[in-house]
Amino acid sequence: MKTGDSSNLNLLPSQAKFQAAKMKLKVTLRKYMLWVSIVWATIVVGVLVMYFGSDLVLKVQNNNYDKALASYKGMSQDIVLTQLLKYRAKVVGQVLSNRFEYSSAFMMVNSIFGDRAKVEKFELDENKQFNVEVTAGDKETVDFVEDRAAEVNEGSFEGVKSIEIIGASYTLYGNWLIKMRIILE
Repeated sequence: MKTGDSSNLNLLPSQAKFQAAKMKLKVTLRKYMLWVSIVWATIVVGVLVMYFGSDLVLKVQNNNYDKALASYKGMSQDIVLTQLLKYRAKVVGQVLSNRFEYSSAFMMVNSIFGDRAKVEKFELDENKQFNVEVTAGDKETVDFVEDRAAEVNEGSFEGVKSIEIIGASYTLYGNWLIKMRIILE
């Protein structure tokens, strides 16, 4: 210690020294308590902000999810309807492909003999077999009808399985009437 330096000189009694140290300690503790309180308050505010913020974000995401789900439900009904229509169209297509085409069958039977012999009478029975009467004006046409029936029975005419000649008769008008059964494929 230097002479004339009075800053290091403590002339207070020891009790006053203890009280000064105690007051300094109280000020220091108050500072630390203030800092700890500020840190705790900041943490509490941060936790509350995160809690309510995440709750808000969760609500927004749930709303977006509900909107997307409603949109998908609407689209799913359209998809189901589209698939149902496709299925029904397929069923209708199968029914139409398996049904008997009467007009094409009549045209096919009529085209077997062409213009040389005239098909007079069509009868379609429940087995989809045609009972047909063909008129021929002369013996050559009768031979043509018989030859044509033989060709069809050999498989040369597409769409017709067989022709069975049931009988032939000569009419009063000078025509031949040939009765036959035609079976289509």
